[in-house]
Amino acid sequence: MIAKMKRLGVYAFLATAMVACGKGDNKTGGDAPASTAAAAKSPASAAPASAAAAAVPTGPIAVINGVKLDREEFDKKYAKMTKAFTTRNKDIPEGLALRYKESILKQLIDREILQQAIQKQNIQVDPAALDAEFEEYKKMFRTDENFDRYLKSSEVTIDQIKDNIRHNLAVTALLEKDGGLAVTPEEIKAYYDENKARYEVKEQVRASHILFKVEKKDDAAADAEAKAKADAVYKEAIKKGADFAELAKKHSQGPTAPRGGDLSFFTRGRMVPAFEDVAFKLKEGEISQPVKTQFGWHIIKVTEKKEGRDRPFEEVKDSIDKLLKNKKSRKAKAELLKSLREGAKIESFLPEVPKVPGDAPELDDAPGSEAAPAAPGSAAAPASAAQ
Repeated sequence: MIAKMKRLGVYAFLATAMVACGKGDNKTGGDAPASTAAAAKSPASAAPASAAAAAVPTGPIAVINGVKLDREEFDKKYAKMTKAFTTRNKDIPEGLALRYKESILKQLIDREILQQAIQKQNIQVDPAALDAEFEEYKKMFRTDENFDRYLKSSEVTIDQIKDNIRHNLAVTALLEKDGGLAVTPEEIKAYYDENKARYEVKEQVRASHILFKVEKKDDAAADAEAKAKADAVYKEAIKKGADFAELAKKHSQGPTAPRGGDLSFFTRGRMVPAFEDVAFKLKEGEISQPVKTQFGWHIIKVTEKKEGRDRPFEEVKDSIDKLLKNKKSRKAKAELLKSLREGAKIESFLPEVPKVPGDAPELDDAPGSEAAPAAPGSAAAPASAAQ
């Protein structure tokens, strides 16, 4: 179908879990998983192997500097991550399951280590800044209805989202205390000069069309019949005062017929060559004679054109500033976590497994949840579509 367009994705990231780790008291004795405790006893008192295998682990999933991480929170995140398997009653490969668990636990430990550093530095988040960030986060969903659907489908609450935003703001404040996050005007200009191709706006046209389908199985007679219909409608379309959109609604056999054949804006490479070659040559308001593509015969009308251009530095410098700050922040966060981990006492109650290429990815911090989309409506359409 004529070019299902790429919709803009507004936040190109994988969103992750957002709830702060549950904490118990700071004592660690006697809180290892039941299977660990059983192993410490004599063989006579140990449960049979089958019973041990069926036992549900209890106690914290990890202990960080004496603070216990809630196993229930870990289990909830694992259930979300493996939902694609469980909803289809599929077994999760053992190695993959362990990698998922390891990745979730790493995220929880990193969060707790950072939270302890935030508390030690007595960093507070301004409620106004929190509300502003939350509103920015909601914008990626475009409408309140989309946002509400996301909350329901992902089993996420607004409080959980705000909690994660609060944590991220506090981490940023923690990193800023150490300095090194500021971006200079010279750095911004240098990035622009080295990446000008990123700021090129390609030529675009907005077109509508009327399609008379010809299937691959159709013979020459069917093709000729479709061409004759296209010729007749073309003569109507070029008459003074003709309403192209109404003609498309009446005659087009394509899916855009209900909206008057409108394809919205597209750049080169989004349509099949035979279609776009004609569309980009037409002036605004011009209507083409019937054009043959692999989908049939088209009558094309260009309704608007946007010339290609290079976005000037002044137009993009703020976005570059934000980009470079994010890069510095990620690097500083990784270095801080490495330092904090080296000085922390970490007890994990997951078995260690060897690294295997292609296993579960690392998780990252973001305001949403594991199931959050990059942005609603960001799925890309096939580049060669032309119906």
